[in-house]
Amino acid sequence: MLNMTMATRLSKGMLASAVGIMCLLVSIDNMIDFNSNYQFVQHVLSMDTMKPFFHGGPLLERAITNPTYHLIGYWMIIIGEGLSGLLALAGGLCMLLGISNGERFLKGKVLYILGGTIALMVWYFGFAVIGGEWFSMWANKWNGQSKAYTFAIFILISMAYVHLAESSSPSDHNGLRN
Repeated sequence: MLNMTMATRLSKGMLASAVGIMCLLVSIDNMIDFNSNYQFVQHVLSMDTMKPFFHGGPLLERAITNPTYHLIGYWMIIIGEGLSGLLALAGGLCMLLGISNGERFLKGKVLYILGGTIALMVWYFGFAVIGGEWFSMWANKWNGQSKAYTFAIFILISMAYVHLAESSSPSDHNGLRN
């Protein structure tokens, strides 16, 4: 019979797997339709499509116009998305396979936290901090900050949820009773 601890572990494993699949799909989509999102990276780094109200002269000096650096940046994003997806999915599957095995479940949580951290580095640090602030993406016609924040916040919340202990009931302390 499924108890609260096992149901919570099932929930965490499914959520981690879903996040892993999302990250992998984004990475795969960026490879399949390479040019669409490459243009996004290219325009953000080049700062060549700024909105008319933006007059950030000194900030425009940060622009990177070398296509080689655009490709390196884009591949770093794709690799980060893929790696985060692999780790998060592996963590989710490990949690699902370890619903009744605390040690295996904990290993899955560790993998998920690592995958989630890499995802945060991509979407929060890469898009919100570097893209949004360093390259002033907020003033660019190619602004992906809203999506980046949505992904980052959801991933951070899911990491907090996965990190929580599965039981607060003394009768369910070892995760197998109740």
